[in-house]
Amino acid sequence: MSHHLQVAEEIMAKADQTAPQKDDPESQADHTEKIKAQVLQKVGRPPRLHRVEVCRHHNDNYRVNIWEKLEQPGDFAVSMRLHIWSSYYLKVSDSGEIIRSNPPLTPLGRLA
Repeated sequence: MSHHLQVAEEIMAKADQTAPQKDDPESQADHTEKIKAQVLQKVGRPPRLHRVEVCRHHNDNYRVNIWEKLEQPGDFAVSMRLHIWSSYYLKVSDSGEIIRSNPPLTPLGRLA
């Protein structure tokens, strides 16, 4: 084995040891339900709530979409019509508390 190959293997072995472990349970904590509850508490619940979608991005950032069912025109409907009632980009702490939101989490209208 050449000296350069041996040095390269040693460098790679050291890099593997210092690389963050993706299987660390704390770094992969699922705060979905906690985030949903916080968002709905702060902005309110749309009258025809369909679902709250929480998608984890990077560095404890999340996208949250609140989906609402639309009223169907006419006497009956063959399919359900949905739309995003509101959407947020959140920064969340390690414990799942919302630190920052864009746009801000403020009560929304149309809750009657």
